[in-house]
Amino acid sequence: MNTFRKYARFIILFVLFGMLIVSFALWGVGDMLRMGGRSTEIAHVGGTKIPVYGWVGGASVSVNEVKDQFNRQLEGIQRQTGQRPEPEQALRFGLHVRALEEVIQRAVLDYTIQQFGLVVSDEEVYAAIARNPAFAGTGGAFDRLLFRNRLQQARISEAQYLNDIRREIAASQLFGAVRPDGLAPKSLRDDIFKMEAERRIAETIYIPDSIIVDVPKPTAEQLSAYFEANKTKFQIPEFRAFSYVMMTADDVMPQVGVTADMVKQEYDARQGEFGTAEKRDVDQAMADSEDKANAIIAAVTAGKTLEDAAKEVLGSSDGVIKLGPVTKKDLPPGPLADGVFALPVGVGPAPIQSPLGWHIVRVNSITPGKSVPFDEVKEKLEKELRAQLAPDLLIKQVTDFERVLAKTQSMKAAAEDLALKVKTFENVDARGQDAEGKQIVIGPAANELVQAAFATRESAESELLETQRGEYFMVRVDRITPARTPALTEVEAKVTEAWQAEERRKLADAKVKAALEKANAGTGFDALAKELGLEMRTAKPVSRFEADQGNYLTQPVVQELFKLHEGKTQSVRTAEGSVLVRLKQIEPVDLGKDKDALDRFGKQLDSMVANDLLLQLIAAMRTKYGVVVDEATFVAAFKPQNQP
Repeated sequence: MNTFRKYARFIILFVLFGMLIVSFALWGVGDMLRMGGRSTEIAHVGGTKIPVYGWVGGASVSVNEVKDQFNRQLEGIQRQTGQRPEPEQALRFGLHVRALEEVIQRAVLDYTIQQFGLVVSDEEVYAAIARNPAFAGTGGAFDRLLFRNRLQQARISEAQYLNDIRREIAASQLFGAVRPDGLAPKSLRDDIFKMEAERRIAETIYIPDSIIVDVPKPTAEQLSAYFEANKTKFQIPEFRAFSYVMMTADDVMPQVGVTADMVKQEYDARQGEFGTAEKRDVDQAMADSEDKANAIIAAVTAGKTLEDAAKEVLGSSDGVIKLGPVTKKDLPPGPLADGVFALPVGVGPAPIQSPLGWHIVRVNSITPGKSVPFDEVKEKLEKELRAQLAPDLLIKQVTDFERVLAKTQSMKAAAEDLALKVKTFENVDARGQDAEGKQIVIGPAANELVQAAFATRESAESELLETQRGEYFMVRVDRITPARTPALTEVEAKVTEAWQAEERRKLADAKVKAALEKANAGTGFDALAKELGLEMRTAKPVSRFEADQGNYLTQPVVQELFKLHEGKTQSVRTAEGSVLVRLKQIEPVDLGKDKDALDRFGKQLDSMVANDLLLQLIAAMRTKYGVVVDEATFVAAFKPQNQP
């Protein structure tokens, strides 16, 4: 019995170790040893989920992919508007949800391409990139340095861009069956075009709230009642006093060591950027044998033109090809380019052989290249070299700061040790403003500074943080003054002003209502304007999507204009007044006269219908393969900093 127990225990251990080995082989060591038990996977496309072990097959969507897409959206808004939204504001608008959906859609497309067995070679990807005019240098050829610079400006890695191009090529193969031409019915095209191209002429009168000048001051009872009903408007926000250390590449720039030799080496390496290449106006005739090529040159030497000589030998009247002004980079590299740019003006004394045949070359003129002297670009190159080397020095400074911080456990002590400046704000609200409403936290990192200050406890220090622009900073919250509701006596002037503004608005609205009734009852618009002591304006013709701000036709007013019947009037509220808008005239669309515009619109509509079909196809693939989102991981990834 003891022997049986011994072998039974051995068999059980063998089976358990065998299962463990199989588990590691199938799902990998990384998945079995996730740190903290939390997965970095935020969604999964296709595949099968097995309890305990996780997903088998399919495609994974990581937290980092979604966060990268979210940050690119913020950068896109910043490029368009000049202002980067705060993360909390972006979350309120649901940009993180949009980022998740876009990454999932990309993953579904990639998985579909994989399932259909579509393969795009590296050669196809590189050829597509080389054809992109955005990466063409001065000679029109693909410029590797320009390519890298453009990707860096867009904050896209080369690997990511290659994947995007590979996906685009594969998607064009996958969706090639969807042809946009003629997808939209003609009747639908005509109806939508008529609606969008129709233009209307409006008459407007702007009635400002300031037209009401005799607003009385509120009684004590009215003021008290208004204050009680609107206390939140007058709440004094939380203020924080904080100090911080900021480390930037600009700060370390003067410390970067750049020698004269380094600058000269940079100039030599980039000499092609500093000046213009030599150009030659070139014509050529081509022969399929060396004997014919030499016969043409002999005829030219005897006094004939290259055109006559080529016609005599080749029997063709169009034997001479005009290449026009070319640089050496414009020609195929090798014997042809080298030979052409070694010739003097005139017809070359010997033919040049290339893989295309035998070339008889005539150089009509030579425009020498120009080079910018080293001294003229020395300062520029030195500045650029400093900018290139500064990030490395910044990282060293940050590393030193972290080392000293670990010893001192004090931001101010670490800053003092490294001679870094500590800056302080005494009273700042969550918008970076002081008690008077003046913006005092300014600069590219202002939002991130304030966010860190309001996410840190009193008398505590934040972590060392990095901004989107590669700056590093740390914040210490020195004092917190909690938000509070003031007594009426503290804000009596503001409450009185707000009460009067509301009363003025009510009285102005009543005047607008009376004027509107008169206008729709038949009172002339010009007469109505004179009665109000205001000006009537006639706006330029506008479509539904245009505006005429100078004549009070903002987009909200235009929307009301296109709801009106001819001769009718409507009022539209603005921030500080109202606009009376009257439809004077409708300019309908003549489909016959606007045929070109109609055809262009038809093509756009066809493309829109095709895009809709493609989106439906991707949605169908999403349904077919299935998408599972880890809601807990998604929420945790985008939890605001000031939430626990």
